[in-house]
Amino acid sequence: MPYVMVPVPEEHVQDVMQFILREMAKASLEPWDEVSVTRLFREVDEESRSLLAYAARATISGKELSEGDAADLMQLRAREMAGIMRDLNERASKANRPALVMTRTVTETLPNGRTTEKRVLWMQEELAPLIHAAERAELADVPAPLDGGRE
Repeated sequence: MPYVMVPVPEEHVQDVMQFILREMAKASLEPWDEVSVTRLFREVDEESRSLLAYAARATISGKELSEGDAADLMQLRAREMAGIMRDLNERASKANRPALVMTRTVTETLPNGRTTEKRVLWMQEELAPLIHAAERAELADVPAPLDGGRE
């Protein structure tokens, strides 16, 4: 592959190099598939499954689920829910896969016309149906394809 030289002001060289390294790391991640999601879903604890399921349902329905609402649904404090999210994403990182549940900040318009920012849970749209299927299979106690169909 030929090299390309791009002029970068000296004060931005370190930032550009960090950006390049982050993008290279992202490109090397393996995507989630049905087998890996099902295996993960069965291995994690009930709180983690609940968080994944709530985030997947919100993503599929196109609705926003705030961190506070998720914590209330799970009957946990926000700090505990954030810890669960961190543990899930560390597990994904160790498996060289993209993060499972992330947060992003959105602007919400209040009834009085003012705006405020709130943090909502976010999940890749391709991942949500896989988690939803793993949840349905677990609830129905259906044997899941843990090895890709190979015995």
